[in-house]
Amino acid sequence: MSFHDRYVVADGCTTHYLEAGDGPPLILLHGGEYGASARLAWENCVPALAEHHRVLALDFVGFGHSDKLRDFGGQRRLMLRQVAGVLRTLRIDSADFIGTSLSGRMLLDVANRPAPQWPIRSMVVVGTGLAAPVAEARAVLEDFDGTLDGLRPSMDVLFHDPRWKHSEDYLRRRHEYCMVPGAWETAAAGSLRAPGRDSGERRPHVRPPARDYGRVAVPTLLVRGQHDRLVPPLTWQELAAQIPGVRTETIDGSGHYPQIERSAEFVEAALGFLARVKAEA
Repeated sequence: MSFHDRYVVADGCTTHYLEAGDGPPLILLHGGEYGASARLAWENCVPALAEHHRVLALDFVGFGHSDKLRDFGGQRRLMLRQVAGVLRTLRIDSADFIGTSLSGRMLLDVANRPAPQWPIRSMVVVGTGLAAPVAEARAVLEDFDGTLDGLRPSMDVLFHDPRWKHSEDYLRRRHEYCMVPGAWETAAAGSLRAPGRDSGERRPHVRPPARDYGRVAVPTLLVRGQHDRLVPPLTWQELAAQIPGVRTETIDGSGHYPQIERSAEFVEAALGFLARVKAEA
């Protein structure tokens, strides 16, 4: 099944998204590394998912072909408003969601609130643990000078399978998305700080606030790639222990992005979970 490029203007922001299929809405959200986009994250999954759902894979602001906007008071707040505005404009008042890495954390945070900002019916959260991503691996993703070779080290962090880790074609496609006008600038601007302002870096002797996702009340599937360098097994298990009624799935032979490296296995797990949610409703 083919999918189509769409654009929608919501609250003054133009969002690009891919759309395919018919049925219950399924919203796909990508990660936050340089070169991330709806197409690169989900192109291998959309056709199979669209056999059962109306699939919408969104480019966040600053990524892909959506507007290149930066909220220096909080980029995630802007992303939250963006998604809420798109769904409101498209008159989608209930949907299943799949989020990976950055967007997986956002799904957890939204669903954990007393009044969720997004109309989440159920969610599949990929590549997220209770703790923040491993600092050394995350630093590789954040250190990018705009060159093709500068992007190359991140492939080793994101992928396990050599077919993806060493794919020059996929690397070049990621770099093309990095070079969409405004994309690199929007991401790099996140490191700017006014003179004298706290950088926000954690001090070694200060423990970060403990997360608690015990208020998540929607059906949830947690997925982890077997060899995820950003999310160790322990922190993933700690997250699972907090969410009432959670289901878990480990995708063998994959790294941080099992929906790319092992798309068939990932889609099977996601569709199986969504079918159970529908049957139990």
